[in-house]
Amino acid sequence: MTTTARSSEPAEEQRRQRAVEGLPVGPGGRHESLDRITRLARTALGVPMAAVAILDRDRAWFPSSQGLPAGAVIREETFCTVTASGAETLVLCDAADEPLLAHLELVVGGAVRFYAGEPLRDGAGNVLGTLCVFDATPRQLDEEQLGTLRDLAAWAEHELVASVEMLQAGRVQASLLPSAPMRVDGWDVAGLCLPALAVGGDFFDYDVTRRTLHLALGDVMGKGTGAALLSAGVRTALRGTNDAVAAGVDLGIVVTQVARGLLADFESAESFATLMEVAIDLDDGELRYVDAGSGLGLLVGADGSVTRLGGEDRPLGVLPDDHWTEHLTEIEPGGRLLVFSDGLLDLVEDPVRWWEPIGALVADAVDVPALLTAVARLAHAQTALDDITVVAVFRSDGER
Repeated sequence: MTTTARSSEPAEEQRRQRAVEGLPVGPGGRHESLDRITRLARTALGVPMAAVAILDRDRAWFPSSQGLPAGAVIREETFCTVTASGAETLVLCDAADEPLLAHLELVVGGAVRFYAGEPLRDGAGNVLGTLCVFDATPRQLDEEQLGTLRDLAAWAEHELVASVEMLQAGRVQASLLPSAPMRVDGWDVAGLCLPALAVGGDFFDYDVTRRTLHLALGDVMGKGTGAALLSAGVRTALRGTNDAVAAGVDLGIVVTQVARGLLADFESAESFATLMEVAIDLDDGELRYVDAGSGLGLLVGADGSVTRLGGEDRPLGVLPDDHWTEHLTEIEPGGRLLVFSDGLLDLVEDPVRWWEPIGALVADAVDVPALLTAVARLAHAQTALDDITVVAVFRSDGER
């Protein structure tokens, strides 16, 4: 939905409408989690009809409905308009006795006599819609049933708000990823991120500064918006050091400064991050790296030999006085580098000696796209238990 709020509307309605327009489901769409709630509402309250209604400008539409049509209707011709204007549960034992609602077509036609609805709000208090139940026969709800309706409404609120947060987190996470593969003078670089859920805490990044290829792959503990935002902070802080790293500043010193600068954020979020930070000289293939609790990097030589990259340093955000160490090695012509998150380990037959099957996967790939395709096929063929993120760097053999 992209409708813009009219300036003549009250500010409260404009804010509410913006919140509705931010929902990741629109008219005609279905929401499986809300369907579970409305089905349960029918069963628990013994009513033939239940729905979640979203109030969108002058209409109401239903991402979930049980026992009644799901098409959009005029907002002023719904019970939900009255429910949304109040602060408490609206219960109409017999809608035919209510002067404000007795004229509604559903009431006049006898389809609805009983109604109960609870407003659904986002975290800022904006009313997004209602959870409501209906019956063609007048009736009442006892205190236990009212409590059930309120509990189900709280669940529906959580599902709507969580959907929005996951959408926002997905956008944040997508912004962390390079927009395209990179090819520079015989060096090919590309990555892949496959979250186990809608969004995760993994991120990767690569860039070139003055003939130095910078590569980072991190995994922030947690899921959703919080992990995605913290990932964004780590990525931004690391990118800010690229000039210094290209000038030759020790990579361990750089990561130590970044980690201490982000320590308050990690402590506030009660989180930490594993990280593999790499700098490669594109002229001679010298590779510098810092391993912050990851240990998941492989160098595969042109002859198929496999070398593990790792270290003994802890993740970022664990202890305030931690420091990190720069390690040196080299990518020779025809060599390949793969850095990845631990989700990839769940896809190999031998997770104890994981470097053997993953090293073979790297060695057998024709090029970087073929390698990423092979990883994606593995992920799709199995049930991923964790986020799967990989970055590959292939150096040509110098003969092309």
